[in-house]
This record gives sequence, structure tokens and C-alpha cells, in this order.
Amino acid sequence: MVIKLNITIKGVEEEVYRNFKAESVRKGLKLGEATTEAFKDWVASQNKRSRKEIKSMEEAARHMDSIRAKLKNWSGVSEIRKWREKRNYQKS
Repeated sequence: MVIKLNITIKGVEEEVYRNFKAESVRKGLKLGEATTEAFKDWVASQNKRSRKEIKSMEEAARHMDSIRAKLKNWSGVSEIRKWREKRNYQKS
């Protein structure tokens, strides 16, 4: 059983709302149906992004482990600090 809610959403940009509503009409969807679909798509994209980030972190950890095995005095912490400093410098 699916429970449907009546909700109020504040702070939506007018143009975004008008485009969303127009697109839902073109697709033959009620606004609530289109909103539900948009919510589902957004959550799925966030979950996909999180899985991608985790995979990237695991790959980085394996790479750091391989370097650590070869170099006795190598510090992953200092490498991460260097990378952060470089990234922060480039943002400025």
C-alpha cells in the first residue's frame, strides 16, 4: 500500500516550478506524480554518486597501500595534506 501525502514546498524558484509543471503536463502526469518521479530520480542519483565516491576512495586506498609497501618512510597523511593545500590554493 502506497501512502500519498499532501505537502507544501517553499522556496522553489518560479521559473523552475513553471518549467517543471509544463513538462509534467506535456508528459500527461499530474504534478504530484511528476514530483514523486523527480524525488525518486534525485535519491537514485545521490545513491549512485555515493557508490561512485566509495569506489574512488577504495581505489585511492589501494594505491596508497601499494606505495606504502614500496616506500618505508612514505606518509599517506602528508600526501593528503599536500593535495588539500594544492586544491585549496587552486580554488583561490
